[in-house]
Amino acid sequence: MGKAAETPRWEWIATAGVVLYLTARLVFLASSIDPALPPDEITHVGQARSQAHHWGLPRDSPASYEHGLVSHRPFLNTWLLARWQTLQPSIASERVWLRLANVAMALATLAATLRWARRAGASPGCRLLLAVLLTNLPMWSFLSASVNYDNLAMLLATLSFALLARYLDTRSPPLLAALALALAAGVLTKAALLPLAALLIVALGVTGGRRCVRDAASLLRSPLARGPGTAAILVGAVALATLATTLYGGNWIRFGVLEPAANQVLPLEAANRNRIFRQEHVLRSYRAGAIDERQAVHELRQIDHLGDRAGALWMLRRARELRAGEGEPLMGRIQYAGVWLSLMAERLFGVMGHRELYKSGALAAGYAVIALGGLGALAVRARSLSVHVRIAAAVAGGYALILMQLVNYPIYSVTGLTVEAVQGRYLFPVLAPLMGAAIIAGAGSLPRPARLPLGIAIGIFFVLGDFPYLWLQAESAWWGTP
Repeated sequence: MGKAAETPRWEWIATAGVVLYLTARLVFLASSIDPALPPDEITHVGQARSQAHHWGLPRDSPASYEHGLVSHRPFLNTWLLARWQTLQPSIASERVWLRLANVAMALATLAATLRWARRAGASPGCRLLLAVLLTNLPMWSFLSASVNYDNLAMLLATLSFALLARYLDTRSPPLLAALALALAAGVLTKAALLPLAALLIVALGVTGGRRCVRDAASLLRSPLARGPGTAAILVGAVALATLATTLYGGNWIRFGVLEPAANQVLPLEAANRNRIFRQEHVLRSYRAGAIDERQAVHELRQIDHLGDRAGALWMLRRARELRAGEGEPLMGRIQYAGVWLSLMAERLFGVMGHRELYKSGALAAGYAVIALGGLGALAVRARSLSVHVRIAAAVAGGYALILMQLVNYPIYSVTGLTVEAVQGRYLFPVLAPLMGAAIIAGAGSLPRPARLPLGIAIGIFFVLGDFPYLWLQAESAWWGTP
């Protein structure tokens, strides 16, 4: 395994420029985006507020019911935001203050991304291009300036890739403890990181062999031998892993699922105070024949959020079509895969919240050519690239396949809606290393004289397609006072 690449002075300067531009944009967006737009922000702000004066594990209460179930769910993001909220200064609104915490997570994600890229063998030019493309990816920029759990989940996932790469290069046992801590924190942030944790552990076992087992055993036998810092990390990893096992194992034993529905824990009346649960419960009841269309419409009209109410009524119409055998027939898994990939690209290179701003025409084609070129080069050259690039490609591919076929396709087969639960942000846990791997592979496929001009052109394309495009194309309804 090689050493991490050195950082030339010009790269430090250019990266500092990227960080300053990113920070300025995100702070502006955090203080300007209308509160009704970011996906699920209302939920996460409300959950943090309901737990702000409670230092234990999140618990349900009448103050939290409208924001959904907070117990029996991954809680780390809510707990951290609640602690951050207690530090709110008088000059910042609650929402802006919580958004700024997410801006900090985005900056930390960029740092973790560049740490991974150095280990993966990316040249200085490739590392800078990765920083530019990631920080000017429209959906990532938008979400980084809003309150959600995807930002913390992406940070911990990207950090896990970086720690795994560093361990494989150095074989330093304390890094295993740090990797375990990051993975345990990740699954306590979002259940979607469970398959990623499993894939990374498999990658560690395949590439690390028996050495990683011996390193882990030596850490557990004598945790203090490597200093108090390593011991503290190991204790933290064991504690969070225990909490994660208790959470998901307890849910499985008690409810038969990893994440129970709100009405499995709360009375139905309390669960129905949350707009998302009400929508899902009414639609499930209608599909099962427990209520008729008139009752379903009446229940869905009780949802206060205009966007969610309109979306729920639209899903009800599709459910009625499926019941009557009308509308488009359901696709098979292979055909669905093509639609899924197209939707994911649309929702990464555009912005999807409670309003949408997608790319079309030549702009959409440009993003498609760049993405297909990078991923195509990665598929062709993967075997000749570093083990870290191969791990990134394999884990990202496996994660995307699980999301597509085991999560999204079953939802589609029930709802008949190709767009249901298909969002670009759901790929965030593997996005940074996948982009880095594609850039490394793409650069290696090009003649040396073509790399610099093409890299500059792609970087400019992404920069213009992000904030300038949003500023010029977004309607006045996008902007408000958080």
